[in-house]
Amino acid sequence: MQTNKEHWTKAAFRIYSETKNIEDICAKINTLPTVHHEKGEFLVKGNPKSKVRKENLWILDSVLSDQETLESHIGYFLSFLRENAKGIQELHAECEFDIFCSYSSENGQGGFTLKHETLKELAVYPVDLSIDLYPPEGNGESYAANLMPTSG
Repeated sequence: MQTNKEHWTKAAFRIYSETKNIEDICAKINTLPTVHHEKGEFLVKGNPKSKVRKENLWILDSVLSDQETLESHIGYFLSFLRENAKGIQELHAECEFDIFCSYSSENGQGGFTLKHETLKELAVYPVDLSIDLYPPEGNGESYAANLMPTSG
């Protein structure tokens, strides 16, 4: 696939919990996160003046190319959710979930479509969908910053 650095997509599945620790989350879904943050850590590591995290955050990045469609990334996580439905259901009482997507168009004007079948399947799970839009000059560097919200 031809790479176009002016257009890109990224996605991650996130699990938040004030009570479940990262090890408990991993055990329920038998998956290690790409990255995680623990309750009590500084939001900005090494800065004691930074706010402290109020919840654990487990993040699994999509393995798909940044040139894939958002629907492809969401489909990747729907497959993950199907495979881990029991664990997700067991975690639901103490966790919140979302699929966090980022989208940048070639010229600032653009969009995407999610097929009704994708939306219908996503609605089966207790998972929110978050979508951030980036201007074309963005290169995805702020994606990581937005992936880990500072509130909470």
